[in-house]
Amino acid sequence: MSLARTTVAALLLAFAWPALAADAAGSARGIESIGVLYDVDAPFGQRALSLSLVRTDGDGFIYETYSRGLGLARLVIASDALESSRFVLDDDGRVQPRGYLCRSCDGRKDGLVEISYDPDAKLAVFREGEELLDFGMDTRTMDRKAWEIQTVLDIAAGRPLDVEPTLEGGKLKLYQGESLGRETLSTRAGELETVKYRRQREGSDNFQYLWYARELGWLPARWEIWRKDRRLVIIEAYEFGWGEDTALAMLADWLE
Repeated sequence: MSLARTTVAALLLAFAWPALAADAAGSARGIESIGVLYDVDAPFGQRALSLSLVRTDGDGFIYETYSRGLGLARLVIASDALESSRFVLDDDGRVQPRGYLCRSCDGRKDGLVEISYDPDAKLAVFREGEELLDFGMDTRTMDRKAWEIQTVLDIAAGRPLDVEPTLEGGKLKLYQGESLGRETLSTRAGELETVKYRRQREGSDNFQYLWYARELGWLPARWEIWRKDRRLVIIEAYEFGWGEDTALAMLADWLE
């Protein structure tokens, strides 16, 4: 698979974001279970994206993203992809990752990445095939899906986005988000009031634009993936539902 194709396949998974339920005033009242469906317009054919965020036993959560090709895209991308992150929230409401898995996220059926965490030893273990790497952790080092959750929490709380030390591809990479102000966005999910952000990895010419919608619990209604001055991918929500039963039912229907 070419570098460009691998990059697009990975990015389709990398930027589906979890949600916070919001009251009428727009303030966060805690993470709620949710399911969201997205259309994806990508260079290698139309794709579809689904996410589900549900509470597990106790205080834990699991956040899973599925990406699949439609029509001719299934001939280009080798298989459907799953990306999954488990986490809890600490007493300050910040994310504490507990485990990560990415299956076929580079478009290869045999592609499997796992990250396990040992909070007591402040250690994260990255595994891909025969490659096994240890990373020393501070309180902010985690996988990209856990960072997506932390980003939404920060936006909902009105905190400025900080640099994100992200375990990705067997390396520690740094991302930074920049607020570009408010914007009203017209989507299939409705007319939404959003906050627009630009997100970029340190040392890379690639970046994303993201529109986080208050009505959708501060998950993005839309995001765009750019390589230098060329827009590669457009992803936009068209259906969502709150609650664990609804989220799981939507996912089951979507997978059929």
